[in-house]
Amino acid sequence: MSLDYSEYLSLVQVRPDDIDLFGHVHSAKYLDYFLAARFEQMQKNYLCGMDEFLSRGLGWFLQDFDISFKRQLKMGDVANVYTRIISLEKTGSIVGFRMTNTSNKLVADGKGKFALVDINNARAVSVPDWVVERYSVKEQNT
Repeated sequence: MSLDYSEYLSLVQVRPDDIDLFGHVHSAKYLDYFLAARFEQMQKNYLCGMDEFLSRGLGWFLQDFDISFKRQLKMGDVANVYTRIISLEKTGSIVGFRMTNTSNKLVADGKGKFALVDINNARAVSVPDWVVERYSVKEQNT
């Protein structure tokens, strides 16, 4: 039996200002979609939104972002943004993602590495037990 973290879905509507000169979503917007989904899911699915982290003097800093583009998102599409924690580390997490279009075809996938930081000094801190508990294993795959 292997243990795995739950995958969550957020929907992001493509907006006119997301479109580049080639008529599809600009590549930088995919990061925005990933982060928007992540912050929504922190609040909705993990029950610990950024407001709770900030009230405790903590914040998540994106250290690294890796993306592979498969196909284009266009005006009128809804980006289905799925994220899943790949791993919790001493001072952060690695979060995988995949995005599909309105037709449910893969448009991009990748991962982001986040560090948990003290917002007063911008230094990495250990992930507290309350975060580990809320981000804990949700699904069991056999």
